[in-house]
Amino acid sequence: MKPIPAATALLLALAFLAPTGRAQIRRMLPGNQPGPGGVVNLPYMINDNAGSIWRVYQGGWMQQQGNMPCYSQGAMLMINGQQLGQNNNQGHLDEKTGELILEGISANGLSATRHILFDRNDGVLRYIDVLKNTQNQDQTFNVMVQTSLNFGVNSAQLIPDPKKKDQNIAWVAATGAGNCAVEIFGGANAKVSPNISWPPGNNFVQGNFSLLIPAGKEVAIMHLHRITATADAGMQFVKEMKESKLLKTVAPALRKLIVNFQTGQGWIGDLEILRGDVLDIVELRSGDQFKGTLKETGFTLQTFYGPVSLQVDQVIGLLSVGQFRPRQLVITSDGQIFGGHLKKETVDIQLSSGQVAQIPLNQISRVGYRKRSGEPEEWKFEKPMVLLRSGERMAIKPPTANLEVATRYGTLSLKPASIAAVVFQSEDSNVHQVFLTDGSKLSGLLSAGEFEVTLDAGDQSIKFPASAISRLQFSPKVPEVDDLAPTLHLAGDDQLVGTLDGKLDLDTAFDTISVNAAEVKTMTRSKDSVQDVQVALWDGTTLSGQLHQPELSAHLGSGVDIKVPVALLEQYSQPQPQPSASMMERIKTIVADLNSDDWKTRDRAQASLIGMGPVAEGVLKQLRPGQPPEVQKSIDQVIEKLQEERKKEKNSTVTTPTPPPAVGER
Repeated sequence: MKPIPAATALLLALAFLAPTGRAQIRRMLPGNQPGPGGVVNLPYMINDNAGSIWRVYQGGWMQQQGNMPCYSQGAMLMINGQQLGQNNNQGHLDEKTGELILEGISANGLSATRHILFDRNDGVLRYIDVLKNTQNQDQTFNVMVQTSLNFGVNSAQLIPDPKKKDQNIAWVAATGAGNCAVEIFGGANAKVSPNISWPPGNNFVQGNFSLLIPAGKEVAIMHLHRITATADAGMQFVKEMKESKLLKTVAPALRKLIVNFQTGQGWIGDLEILRGDVLDIVELRSGDQFKGTLKETGFTLQTFYGPVSLQVDQVIGLLSVGQFRPRQLVITSDGQIFGGHLKKETVDIQLSSGQVAQIPLNQISRVGYRKRSGEPEEWKFEKPMVLLRSGERMAIKPPTANLEVATRYGTLSLKPASIAAVVFQSEDSNVHQVFLTDGSKLSGLLSAGEFEVTLDAGDQSIKFPASAISRLQFSPKVPEVDDLAPTLHLAGDDQLVGTLDGKLDLDTAFDTISVNAAEVKTMTRSKDSVQDVQVALWDGTTLSGQLHQPELSAHLGSGVDIKVPVALLEQYSQPQPQPSASMMERIKTIVADLNSDDWKTRDRAQASLIGMGPVAEGVLKQLRPGQPPEVQKSIDQVIEKLQEERKKEKNSTVTTPTPPPAVGER
């Protein structure tokens, strides 16, 4: 049964409360159309199946009433600490989606449109907040969704993202009313993750997002609110949550804006892949659908890179694109898309009556096979892939030849094993963007005019002109940069993850100081000079002066060695710089005390190492393998303590992930 649109649920509530004589609004069932749209006044009421009333107020925040209401003030939206204000006291119901839509909401240079839908079947109130930067420059907005509960919180638990370490996506709280509130602020492995804050002992929770929104552009966040009988039921709901179900009724243009949930699978651009439940489906351009059993034995496509044949058990659907001579996109069970013209000019389907209909390709909009047992819930895209500007994506065998990239740092010959992805088509840049396996990103131009690859399915070798490629992906996902990773931030938004090498000669106001690059904690270039920098060393020493060297030598985590012009440096940061030789010897001496027979000596040694902070952590990791088991255990305790301190500092700030989306998140 399809979820009941909010429009019908809202109108049901009005009909119940309205004077006698108002027309009854019947409950939405599969096949019915959503109730009439139009302007409605706030607060607006939604009756749920448990006897409670959900009221939506001006600005879009909600409250629950009746039958031990759990929510006192839910889904409150704030921008940079300021509550958004709505310039009217009305909303409207979308006659197609059944959503309550609130517009004219703004604060701090940002406008918001709130799409609110109540699903009676699951008892879930879903918000999609579209946020637009109304300023003439890019801005980072701190967006907060806050919910307060009645009756207090007896206990609460954060639900982690199953695919991201140390990242939470939801909060489940047992209340004094005997039920549980479930607040979901993000989905698994999304581009942007929430920072969920719940001060123990309080009855409110906050989902925080740091969103960089370009001038005049929009992004959207989705969040869900639900009541369950027990905490276990709430946690189970979060773990079993399927993005495909949540987003099934969301318009493609709106779905593409959502950044805190994965929205890619099931869609190819603005086109939805058609799938049957118990029967195969052929959908015509007129909208008519034929259901039955597809009788095709295979699919052969003529593409611009040669013929491609696909076995029928590989294919889950087909899309026809183009108006005059449509071409076909054939989708496989592992998410590959092959585009071209089918050799056979009809698609044959046996109807339930037994008759076989031969439907011309030029009449077909979509073809979908019924879902087969054992199909994956989501595409993994774990193999290297090539994505074309025309919409195709194909798994390829790992290339062996180096890729030559012309950059501001010279021509780099990069091994495919060091590359995570190359983006040929970018909204932000006219040049290619190269993402390395260590999290580095840099701009450049690949010198090759065409690329020859071998399809993973078989040994077919095909060539693509560089102009036809949107993206080459060699790694399933661009890794996030670890907090402890040394990083060079460069002009033009380039970022290199690696360490500085060699010796640096710095002309200060009184002398030339020679510095071991490995001992540098931070280096910042003066904006008024090409060679003037300020350097902070591992022990807190700071030096300002002019570098002799016009270039810095960097060794990246991916194994790439690169020369960086000092003029392009904005900042270098090394959270775990190497200490001096004398400090290294001191740390080794203290580590030896961890093996002392005297427990007081061991305790003092542990305390000394913890007091040294991040400098000690890097050295301890180097020394640990050669130590006795008991000393290794003590070192682990020191490292764990240092990591706890670092985690506290990290949780005090809100960050936005920067890597580009993987194939499935496009």
